Parts: sequence; C-alpha cells; structure tokens
Amino acid sequence: MIYDLREFGRRSQLIADVCVVGSGAGGMTAAMAVAEAGLRVVVIEAGGWVTPEHVNQREADMLPLLYWEAAGRTTADRAIRLHQGKGVGGSTLHNLNLCKRIDPKVLASWSGLGRLDAGTWDQLFEEAESLLGVCDVPAEGVNRHNQLLRQACEKLGWRWSALRHNRAGCVGSGYCELGCAFDAKNNAAKVCLPRAVDSGATVVHHAFAVGLDYAAGRIGTVQARSVDDRGDFGDRHLTVQARAFIVAGSATGTPALLQRSGVPDPDGQIGRTLRIHPAVVAAGEFDEPVHAWRGIPQTIECTEFLRFGPEDGRASPRNIWIVPAFGHPMGTATMLPGHGALHRQFMLAYPRLAVFCAMLHDGSRGTVSSQGETGVRVDYRLNEMDAHELAKGLQRLAEGLFAAGARRVWIPTPEPMALTDPNKLRMLQDLDVTRMGPTAVHPMGSCPMHDDPKRGAVDSAGRHHHVRNLWIADGSLYPTSIGGPPQLGIYALGLHVGRAVVEGLRG
Repeated sequence: MIYDLREFGRRSQLIADVCVVGSGAGGMTAAMAVAEAGLRVVVIEAGGWVTPEHVNQREADMLPLLYWEAAGRTTADRAIRLHQGKGVGGSTLHNLNLCKRIDPKVLASWSGLGRLDAGTWDQLFEEAESLLGVCDVPAEGVNRHNQLLRQACEKLGWRWSALRHNRAGCVGSGYCELGCAFDAKNNAAKVCLPRAVDSGATVVHHAFAVGLDYAAGRIGTVQARSVDDRGDFGDRHLTVQARAFIVAGSATGTPALLQRSGVPDPDGQIGRTLRIHPAVVAAGEFDEPVHAWRGIPQTIECTEFLRFGPEDGRASPRNIWIVPAFGHPMGTATMLPGHGALHRQFMLAYPRLAVFCAMLHDGSRGTVSSQGETGVRVDYRLNEMDAHELAKGLQRLAEGLFAAGARRVWIPTPEPMALTDPNKLRMLQDLDVTRMGPTAVHPMGSCPMHDDPKRGAVDSAGRHHHVRNLWIADGSLYPTSIGGPPQLGIYALGLHVGRAVVEGLRG
C-alpha cells in the first residue's frame, strides 16, 4: 500500500523486517528485491507520490514537486547548482532516461570489492537492462538538436555514439525533466514500485527521515516527520522499527542522515569523497530553428575527450563527456546571463539555439555534512587539474557548435561572451569556469564501497562496516566518479544490496 504521512495520526509506528529510506533507483529496486523474497518492507520517502496524472509540464508546478529546493540547491559557496530529485521514484522521475553501463576500465580500477567482480557486474547490468526495458532510440527519435552534435563529431572526426534509454511509448514531447505525463519512462516508480507493493511492501511518502536510532552496534528504529512539497515540516511523526535498514537517500542525503544520527565513522569514510560531474555549457545560435526543447533529449554522446585507461596518464587527462543539454523556457530564462536588452536578445533567439554540455569526470573531492536537524551542506571545489580540463571542455563545445553550423557561439561568463570566429577559441582554456555557474546532476561517491573499513564506509555487499544491520543502496556507493550517466549502475546496486540484505537476515 502507498500512504501519505500527512494523513497519519500525530504519532504512528510501523514494524517491518526491512525499512528502506529513499525510493529512487537504488532504494526502490532494493525494496522490490527484499519484498519479493517474502520479507516485510516499509519504504519512507520525503517527496510525494507523483503520478502521470499530476504531471502538467509546467515548470512552476513541477520543479517544487520533483526537485529538492525546487531545483535551487547549490554548494555552500553557491558556485555550483545541484539538481537532485525527490518523490516516489527519486531522480528517475525527472531524469532523461540515459542507461549506460559503467566503463569496464572504471570498474577494474575499483579495488577491494570482493563481491562485485566483472562477471557479477555484467550479470547485474543485464538484469537491470531487462528490468527497465533498455533499448536503442530509433533513428526518427533523434531530434535536430542531437543531430547537430552528431554532425559536429563527424565533421571534426570526433568519436560519438548513440545513447540507450529506458523508455517505452515515448511521444517525444521533450518534457522529460518535468516528469512524464505519458507514463513512458520505465523508471523506479513505474517498474519497481508496483512489484514491491504487489509483494506486500508499504510505501509512506511525504516522510522525511530525521534520524536513525543507533545503540549497541545496531539501528533499532528510524524517525520520520511529515513534510510538504515546499519542504516545510508538519506535526506528524512516524517511527519505523525493523530488523535491518537500507539507506538510499542520495549521495548527499545518505551521509547527512548517517552523520546526524551518530552512526560510527571511525575512519572518516562518510561524506568525504563526493563527486558530482560538474558541467558547463555553450550555446550556438543558428540561422534555422533548432527547437531543441522538442523530442527526446540526449540521444547522442561525444566521448572523444573521455578516457578511462591508465595508458592515457594523469599528466594529460581526458575527462570530458559531451552531450546536448537544453532547458525549458522558464529554466532557460533564469539561467541565462545578462539583463534587460541582452537577456531579451537571448530569449528571442531561443528557438534557434543549440546547447552543448561538457561534463567533467571529476577527480576533485567534495564533502557532505549535516546542517542542523534536517539540512545538508555540500562543499566542493575543483582542483587545478579539473578546472583546467573543464575549461578545455568549454573550448571543445564552441568548436563543436561552429562545426555544426552555428553563426555565433555564446559563452555564459558573467558578462556573456559572443564569439563569431572559430579560429579564436584557444583563449577559452584560460577562463575561470567556476565563475560560470556550473551545474551538477550526478552526485556520487560520498559513502564508497570497499571491503577494507579504512578505505570504505561499507563493504562490497553495501553493508556498513560498523553497524551490522545497516546497508546503503544509492550512488554514494561508487568509489570514484564514473564519467557517465549513473542510473543503470544504481539500479544494479539496488538489486545487489537488496539480495545481500535478504541473505544477511536469513543467514
């Protein structure tokens, strides 16, 4: 059953075998695996239960429903925007459905994962792809925006490929980031939630996990409070008692919950190794309409400047992943630089703009810390190498846009820079990208896996090293940045951790 905590009594209690905190790709998949094994499961989720009937494709309505802080969350210094999802289904409600396996070279670099060898990863990826119905995007589904990136790559000799998605019955409305009114996303809410509920799981939404009650080496209960879509807390309190707990509150929410709950961390492995894939963009203005907001977003990727192998060397890294990126009108208007007449000039050109994004496979490490009783603080600064690499990525974006036929390229510096000469792009490498308002949508790595407790918060089954009935099942498990879309790996880890919990309770 699915319930709203705001409709409970002032103080309520539920008892389960397993309590799952968070219902995104990892949490809901783990809950499904545990429930289908015959165990009693309670899932608590801070966001709401947003069904296709609620999705109206209006930014002012959907952003507060689907994103923390209405997509206004930032790092502590406000330098980087952090877009993170909430709701029953987590970020799978608003993401762009990109499903890509973690590169084998990245997996090979992750030591100390005895229960996750290459064969196990392959099996988990295959199962997750089958579960989600991952498939190729048909040729007719590649909109002009993505065609422009492909044309640029072909002209410049850059490596590119088509991305695979988990969507079925897509009509190409282009509003994926605001949820899907057509129920075409094969996401956690559509695929995993029904299976979990059919197997007896209870899901409680608008329930914010305030703390885990830790004593004598175990978690006994989790305390939750009612919260509305604006983030304001109500007067409903829920206690969930369970034999085991799975925390899947994202790479920011999970470490913050563990910290404010006083969960042991003797080796400092919680919240100290955050990666976020920070990204910058450049916009190309074309003579003919692009209508980039229409159709399926992000079906083409450029990996020419993305390398994972040690043979490339850290002295000359290639850590940039390039994809198209575009915003809907209100989001675009709020993110574009400039004021008055200059801003109006941008918006008048909106139908003729294409935007390419350079996303960094970051080696920089940020931190997550709890703030007050419920808050999260994220501190993150690019190291010198990463800042230089991201600036070089900006240059590649401009090169690509000109190669695709843009007559002018806009760089969103504080005073927007308009470029018309493709031969004068080298100076972009010297820009301070931290002043360009980078955006990050892939937080990960803040509670890394490793079988050695001095090198990871949890072992390779996702089990906490110092609290034996506590597991983690979200992107915080990644030991490093992965340099690509993280959701498929998180679904895979949800299956892996869910089964490990069943094994742990029955062993």
